[in-house]
Formats: sequence, structure tokens, C-alpha cells
Amino acid sequence: MSKTAREFEIFRQALGRRIQKIRKDKKHTQESLAESSGLDRVAVGYIEQGRRSPKLSTLYLLAKSLNVEVAAFFKRDR
Repeated sequence: MSKTAREFEIFRQALGRRIQKIRKDKKHTQESLAESSGLDRVAVGYIEQGRRSPKLSTLYLLAKSLNVEVAAFFKRDR
């Protein structure tokens, strides 16, 4: 795997963990988030696991369902 591919994999995994943290902080299950965003629960799980790269439109739907800005998915905890 190239350095760039590995870096992207790390980024994708971090993004998934951040979405999962926000979801849990907002007291959503994967099922309730999937239902409110119009996504499949498996898709939400794959995104959170870093196994799937979400489209911008998917990030928008997730953010709207979680009542956060899309930018919240990219902020680091301090």
C-alpha cells in the first residue's frame, strides 16, 4: 500500500470514529441514525468502521440527522 493510500485509510477511520462519537453523544443508535437519515444501518456501520468513504451528500444527511454542521465531523477533540 502506498503512503498516500495508508494516510487516506487513517483519515477515513478517524472520520468514522468521529461520526460514531457524535452519534453516541447524541444518544442515537446506528439504527435510529440510519432511519432518520434515510441510510441503511449497514452503511452507517461501514462508515463508522472506516470501511466506506461517505459521499458529501451522505455526510450532509448524517449531519442533518445529528443536528450538527458537516464541519463537526472533521474537528479534532482537544
